[in-house]
Amino acid sequence: MKTSTLKLVRDAVMCDSVGKNKEGNIVCRRGYFYRMGDAANNFAARISSELTKAGVKHTVVNQGDHWAAFRGGQSVKAGSHFWVELRVEV
Repeated sequence: MKTSTLKLVRDAVMCDSVGKNKEGNIVCRRGYFYRMGDAANNFAARISSELTKAGVKHTVVNQGDHWAAFRGGQSVKAGSHFWVELRVEV
């Protein structure tokens, strides 16, 4: 049985959400309330390192920091979060 690329990434990385975008690339997100000195490039490097250790061939396509005003109960995507867009080679 072939494992999906989405499941491979979910099992390999520690982040709050993993999904696919319209282009078919995988997007990993980690929400925050305070940045505490962290940045999007640090998050991207950590995700890339975790995927490399797991033996998943990938390319970081894009990365960023989405800031939003706090509203209790909102999803990770709607709140403040760091994100990384990946292309996984199977």
